[in-house]
Amino acid sequence: MRITAITILTPYKENFRGTSALPYHLMVHRPDDVEIEIYSFDNNHLPANKIREVENELKVKIHVMPLPAWYRMVFALHMLFIRLFLKYPIHHYITVSREYVERIKSSNPDGIWIYGEELSKVAKQFEDFRRVHTLPDSEALYYHRMLGTRFVMNDWKKYWRCAFMYPKFRHMERDFDRDESVHYHLVGKADTEFIRDMAPGIQAHFIRHPHYDIYPQEGERHFHTPIRLLIAGQYNYYMKQDADEFIEALISLNDNDKTNLESNYEITFLGHGWEQHAASLKSDGWNVKLISFAPDYIEEVIKHDIQLAPISIGTGTKGKVLDGLANGLLLIGTPYAMENIAVENGKSCIVYHNAEEAIGTLITIVEDKLKYEDIALNGQKSVLTYHSRKRVSQELFKLFR
Repeated sequence: MRITAITILTPYKENFRGTSALPYHLMVHRPDDVEIEIYSFDNNHLPANKIREVENELKVKIHVMPLPAWYRMVFALHMLFIRLFLKYPIHHYITVSREYVERIKSSNPDGIWIYGEELSKVAKQFEDFRRVHTLPDSEALYYHRMLGTRFVMNDWKKYWRCAFMYPKFRHMERDFDRDESVHYHLVGKADTEFIRDMAPGIQAHFIRHPHYDIYPQEGERHFHTPIRLLIAGQYNYYMKQDADEFIEALISLNDNDKTNLESNYEITFLGHGWEQHAASLKSDGWNVKLISFAPDYIEEVIKHDIQLAPISIGTGTKGKVLDGLANGLLLIGTPYAMENIAVENGKSCIVYHNAEEAIGTLITIVEDKLKYEDIALNGQKSVLTYHSRKRVSQELFKLFR
């Protein structure tokens, strides 16, 4: 089966200036009979040596297409204000040039695979072919959720950005093609249901997000002494609300609980923007490490026992949560953190709803480490089974058959 992929970002094994890792890992263990040729707008500007690296690793050919002249001019001349007058998001107006449309059609592929939600005009350029459009999330749902959060309501700049972008994505998703020859692929269950509500009759499919890198480990994993607690990812509005509440709750603990946790935990922040939180905890007597950047992210992650994921908002599947689970860490996360992941609260992960509940779990872990080591192992087994790249890839490419 020969598939032509058209993508806004050039795939790479890690997210490179955008969400470029998902298509890479959807291809890396694809069925043996699937041949892929990639046409990329390269909006992430992947260097030539990395493009050759991807071609060799995935056994594909990558053609870099120029972005439309109008698009390049808008950004070169800083004319983004024109978005005010557009019905849809600006990337929605990107289409494949006539030259490349003819080249792709003349190769007569068995299907067209499109990556990037805003490329729905591209999907309509190939109406004579079976098409699969990987979004992978619903941006309209994302802005809808953002508008309902307290920290956005209290920040007028964020509020007006969300209020400005939400109707553009809503209009775009309502106009998605209902034809039986096009399938929409998402990595979020709520995202899929939202799309179906916006565009009744659409063929939208929820397929679990593949896990990425697994670091080789020998023997059984056991918690260290003190227990190593990791908070990973950039400090931004995805984590701000719940992370702030968790740190404030740690500092406000009563003397007995604080002494217990301070003596039994080492807290590591991995990512940019955590300097103030690390300084506040250190001044309060906590054992804290701050790592702004790790050359090998997974190698650093597996040095820890527990990952706390205080994610306040978002859609789809959270990649760093999958990374932690796949590499054997116990995941303690909010409902948004654990969304769309094949784990069960109390059996293969711990879901918490407020800072006090998270801290209560940390106290309980000290008293019964073996129980929580088993939960971590169950989480790893579940993710390696249901989020395996081979399994997910097979589900995706079935949509072309």
